[in-house]
Parts: sequence; structure tokens; C-alpha cells
Amino acid sequence: MTTEHDEITAQIAALQPAASATAQGQISSAAVVASRLAAGIAAPGEERTEINELCRQIDVFKRLQADYSADWKPDKEAPLAAPEVVAGAACVLLINAEPAAAGTDDDGWSLKCLNSALKVIDQNEQMPLRAELSGWAQRSFSAAVANSAGAK
Repeated sequence: MTTEHDEITAQIAALQPAASATAQGQISSAAVVASRLAAGIAAPGEERTEINELCRQIDVFKRLQADYSADWKPDKEAPLAAPEVVAGAACVLLINAEPAAAGTDDDGWSLKCLNSALKVIDQNEQMPLRAELSGWAQRSFSAAVANSAGAK
């Protein structure tokens, strides 16, 4: 990641709320985002379930809830994740999109993350650092396209 991306990531991480207690068997979006912000890029073969589920919630359900059941099932009545957590999810996805921007996306994972990041940024006008995240996403997309064109 570039220094600019490190700075955005640090700012987003500092905005994350303390993960509140959840009912037994529930998944906290805030806790997932905080742990993934600290973990960085999920390498091929590494456990990617949480990031995959963030993508799914954004792509399929067009929202990110504060909490989920143990199997990531959404509840239409559940509260949405705080804007800071949504910004954190976008940041996690952009971190995982870095291999596409670098031209090393061997399994398409980072392009999936980039697609979901672009969607969540577009869907959430109230998220903090939206302009910075949007700029990062656009630069990553442009780099991925340029790398793809150069590979042919």
C-alpha cells in the first residue's frame, strides 16, 4: 500500500467504535472490521470468510448490519452498522483490492473486493472519509484496468 493508503487506513481505524457485546453466537460487524483492518491483505489460501461475507452483504443485500447471526444471515429489522464501520468495511475491501492494482490478482479475489468497495462507497454518502475512499477505489480500479490491458 502507498503511504496515502496507510494514512487513510490509520484514520479509518481510529474512527472505529469499540466493539459492543453481542448475543452469544452473533457476529459483530464492528469487530470483524476492526480485526480485518489490523490483518491487512488476505493471501490466497488464507481464511477469507469474513471478507467474503462483507462482500456478500454489500453486493446482495445492499447494506451492512451492526450484527449478524452466526451464519451471517441478515435480519431486515436489525440496525445498520454505524457509518464509521461501513467506512471501515470499505477500507478493508480496498486493502484486499491492492493485488489487482499491483497486477498480481492471481485468483480474482481482489477484483471481487474492489467491486464491493466501489458499491459500498457509492451507497453510503454519510460515511466518514468518503472522498478519500472513493479516490483510492478509483485509482485502484484504473490501475487494475491498466494492468489487465498490459497483460494482453
